[in-house]
Amino acid sequence: MNPRQRRGILLMIVAAVGGVAVFLTVVAYVGNLNSELGSYRTALRLTEDVQPYQEITPDMLEEYEVPARFFDSQHFIGEFGEINEQVGRLPVASSALREGELLQRSMVIAAPDLEEGEREIAIMVDAETGVAGKVGRQSRVDVYAAFNPGEGQPQACAYRVLTNIEILDIGDVGSTIDETTGDTGSVVPVTFRLTPDQALNLTYAESFASSLRLAAVSPQGSGDPGNLEFCAEDQLDQIREQSGEPAESDGAEASPQPEQTEGE
Repeated sequence: MNPRQRRGILLMIVAAVGGVAVFLTVVAYVGNLNSELGSYRTALRLTEDVQPYQEITPDMLEEYEVPARFFDSQHFIGEFGEINEQVGRLPVASSALREGELLQRSMVIAAPDLEEGEREIAIMVDAETGVAGKVGRQSRVDVYAAFNPGEGQPQACAYRVLTNIEILDIGDVGSTIDETTGDTGSVVPVTFRLTPDQALNLTYAESFASSLRLAAVSPQGSGDPGNLEFCAEDQLDQIREQSGEPAESDGAEASPQPEQTEGE
């Protein structure tokens, strides 16, 4: 046997040993995988679409077996009784849910704890200037709206639209695109507990104000909140009067102001 033949045989032996090692590794992996997938856990699967804040009932759910390897009890719900333990009262969907989805804990929240005559309303607020991570659920805030000069608004003004109202919930931060400039910004949905009149005032401010801001109220109370408005031209007139200069006026009538109400 010449040296070339010996090298060939040696390479064949090495290849055979490597093949056996790979085979044993694959067999061990498959065996381990089968052992893990051999046990199953029960999860709940939706049998129909569910709208945001719609009540979730047992007839909307069915049991579905999933491998224990993929079942995380911190995220998935195994039985309906766990929902009642989590929310403490009537369970509703936190967002739009689709048929066939496995129910997760983040998908279920407690129904708003509203009393007779109260309303729940959500608006989008700038995540940086409007919230800035300083307020959360059950925080009490003032809502300020700034209006630029325009039709029916002769001057730039800022109003305190609502005083000392309660935040029910704050959602996840999302993105928005300014239709005029094309710039992107971060917004967050904020849900309030309001009376019908307060909800109307807030809706008007969100629709027509150039910006909305939230101001956190001290836990000790709102105290004297001060003036309801601040208008640039009015302040300039006061400065001119103090300096002895005549105040300028364009003869325009003051625009209607959003009615300000205080949270109960």
